[in-house]
Amino acid sequence: MKRFLTLLILSLCFSIIYGSNIDTAAQTHMALGNEAYQKENYSLAIDYYTQNIEDGYESVSLYYNLANAYYKNGNNAQALLWYERAQRLAPADEDIKHNIAFVNQKITDKIEPIPTSIFSRWWTSIAKQFNEKQWAIISILSATILLISILLFLFSKNRIIRISGFIILWISAILLVFSILFAAKEKKDLESHQEAIIMDLVVEAKNEPNASGKTLFVIHEGLKVEITAEMNGWIEIRIPNGEKGWIMENMVEVI
Repeated sequence: MKRFLTLLILSLCFSIIYGSNIDTAAQTHMALGNEAYQKENYSLAIDYYTQNIEDGYESVSLYYNLANAYYKNGNNAQALLWYERAQRLAPADEDIKHNIAFVNQKITDKIEPIPTSIFSRWWTSIAKQFNEKQWAIISILSATILLISILLFLFSKNRIIRISGFIILWISAILLVFSILFAAKEKKDLESHQEAIIMDLVVEAKNEPNASGKTLFVIHEGLKVEITAEMNGWIEIRIPNGEKGWIMENMVEVI
C-alpha cells in the first residue's frame, strides 16, 4: 500500500511538473511570436504561433494573432481561415468580425449571399452571439436560477421576495428555453454546415468529381464555401449565392 501511494504521489508530481513545463513552453512561444510580430518579422511570428497549435493549444488570442501575422505577411486566405477559427471560439468579438470583413474586401470574389428573411437574419444574429458551449453554460445557469426562484416563490413568506421570485422565474424560464434552442442551432450548424476557405489562387468548380468535367464557375483564394459532399478526394462545395460544384479537397482548408 505504501509503495502504491508513493508511486501515485510521484506520478501526480510528474504530471504537475510536466504540465507546468508545457504551459511555460506555450507562453514562451506566444511571447516570442508577439515579439517577432512587433519587430515586423511576420514569418517568424507565424512559426512560433503555429508551434503552439501543433502542440495542441487553442485560444482566441492565439488564432487571432496568427491571423494578423498571416495578413501582414500577405496571405489573405490563411488570415481569413484563422480569423474564422477564432470567431468559432468567440462569436461576438467585434475585432474579429471587423477583421474578417476587412480582409474579405481584399479577396477577388465578391459574391452576394442568398437573401434571407428578416426573422431568419435576426434569429441567426442572436444565436451567433455565443457558441454552442457558451449557450449550454447559459442554459445551466438559467436552470439553476429558475430552481432558486421557484423555491423562493413557493416557500418565502415575504411578499416582495415572492413577487421578485415570480418575475425572475419567468425571465429565467424564457432564457432557459431560448438558450437551449440557440445551443441546438449552433450544434446543428457545426455538424451539418462544414465550411472551408479556398486556398488555391484560382479554382475551377466542375459539374462532377472529375478533372475532365465541365467547368461551372471559377473562384479564387480566400472565398468561404460550404462543403456539401465528399467523394474520392473531391468535395462538392456551395458558394454564397447557392451554386454548387466539385473541386479537389486539397484546394481548401476546413475552418
